[in-house]
Amino acid sequence: MRARAGRWGDPRWQLLGFALAHVAIFAGLFRGVYSMPFSGTGLYYDYGSALAAGHVPYRDFFVEYPPLALAFFTLPRLAAASFRWYYVWYQVQIVAADLVILAALYAARPRESPPWRVLGAYTGLLLAVGPITLQQYDIFPAAFTVLAVAAFARRRDAQAAFWLALGFMAKIYPLLLAPVFLTLDTRPDGRHARAARAALVFIATCTVILLPLLIAAPASLGGMYAFHAQRGIHLDSVYSTVVFAARALGLTIAPIVFAFRSWNIGGPLADVLTKVSPAILAAVLLAAYWHIARSTRPLGPDRSRDVGIVAASSSLVLAAGLVGSKVLSPQYLVWLVPLLPLTVRPRRRWVWGAFGIAGLLTYYIYPLHYPQLLARQRGAIAALAARNLLLVTLAFLVAQSIRLAASGAAPRGPSAAAGESPV
Repeated sequence: MRARAGRWGDPRWQLLGFALAHVAIFAGLFRGVYSMPFSGTGLYYDYGSALAAGHVPYRDFFVEYPPLALAFFTLPRLAAASFRWYYVWYQVQIVAADLVILAALYAARPRESPPWRVLGAYTGLLLAVGPITLQQYDIFPAAFTVLAVAAFARRRDAQAAFWLALGFMAKIYPLLLAPVFLTLDTRPDGRHARAARAALVFIATCTVILLPLLIAAPASLGGMYAFHAQRGIHLDSVYSTVVFAARALGLTIAPIVFAFRSWNIGGPLADVLTKVSPAILAAVLLAAYWHIARSTRPLGPDRSRDVGIVAASSSLVLAAGLVGSKVLSPQYLVWLVPLLPLTVRPRRRWVWGAFGIAGLLTYYIYPLHYPQLLARQRGAIAALAARNLLLVTLAFLVAQSIRLAASGAAPRGPSAAAGESPV
């Protein structure tokens, strides 16, 4: 028994144990009792097949994802021609990305903290989001994002810029973290030189990925931008909850239509919200950046790059983005899963709890009760409203955690008395 306890106390054995558990979760649980009947893999197979046949993406066939996503869609197609085996190999990629996240969290954790804490939190949050992680694409940009956060926290600016560029080329949203990194770099010596060097690495990485497309079809990426710019109010978004509330008061109608490969909500109020949503999103993001700049300034150059602060600041910006965006697909919650385990300790359990319940409600809505939501039944609408309210609450809780950490507020209890780190 002591030998087993000693092995489990070894950080490397903890990492191995969680890695095996995650393989079992993805290969067993997410394909068994805790599964879902919907998957984006069929669309990814079509993209990979078109590219394998020699067609030029964005010109010969439309792709709604940035260019690096095509690598993840095409590699399984090169390994298997049939959809059955493509499905298997695509999910092998998913598991590989999950293991990369585990390794990144293991390496990025505070050294005085045992691995099981951060890896256990990641596992719990992953289970809350559920099997949609296995059936969609978003774990790949999420892996790049946590690698960028970990590299930046270790003062490896060029490496962070490289991972951030890969994330941006995989799914745009990681670019939101660039202002976070610039804000948190408070070292007075060589700041502009570091920023210029990181920008050069970022631009060079993006250029290498984009160059083949820019040569083959220079104007083709404009279609991807137009697709996302012209989308309406997504049925799952916070704006949709506002429209449903106005409908309940008799102030508007709320027809549901399928367009841009998603279910959206229409009506006069939804049309107005579609027009003002970019300004609202910009305002929400600017408020998040302002809060980070204001709250982290007292930490100084030594602590401002702490992984807990970087992860919390990044989580705040992404949570604000989810709340302010007119599109909020269920799989977008995956973006936050690798970052929340690293956030600063004040209010951290509240953050995890809010996100965990939001994840479970998301699974309750999609896939379990999405037909009821499409039918505008009250129970499904109420579940969506509760989920969206939790996401708003999550953003405020993360913001409060950053403020408390910045003010030097230490957690109470035995761990604080023992001198445990606040992150």
